[in-house]
Amino acid sequence: MSPNDMAKLEEFLSPTRIVVVATLARSGMPHLTPNWYVFSDGKLHISTTKERLKYINLARDNRMAVCIYSGTTAPEYVTMTGPVEISDDDSIWPTTRAIVKRHLPADRVEGRMATLRTENRVLISLTPENIMFREMSVATKTT
Repeated sequence: MSPNDMAKLEEFLSPTRIVVVATLARSGMPHLTPNWYVFSDGKLHISTTKERLKYINLARDNRMAVCIYSGTTAPEYVTMTGPVEISDDDSIWPTTRAIVKRHLPADRVEGRMATLRTENRVLISLTPENIMFREMSVATKTT
């Protein structure tokens, strides 16, 4: 990905949005879920628990696709596909905190983090291999 494309991606992902995550169920059917995220160091990170179907699917097949869109009519969106890494040690907490801070008011972050620390949490990190932007009526593909 060119530096210009990375800058474009980072700019689009900077507002707080929801990412729709697609994984493959055991049957081969797509499984979709909305998630909070943070994009940093060229990776998209989400936090989940080991009990969630997306984790179970990714532990079996580490390929993931995502879509993040703007506005209620989705005039702009980005899709990304690629392999994920799953972390389940204490290294997950700074990034998990960044995700929570991005989506909650500052006065609710500590309470949410306290709850998350009681759960069987993992951090899923997508390294995009394919990225597609759509802006207004023009679609471009970046690999």
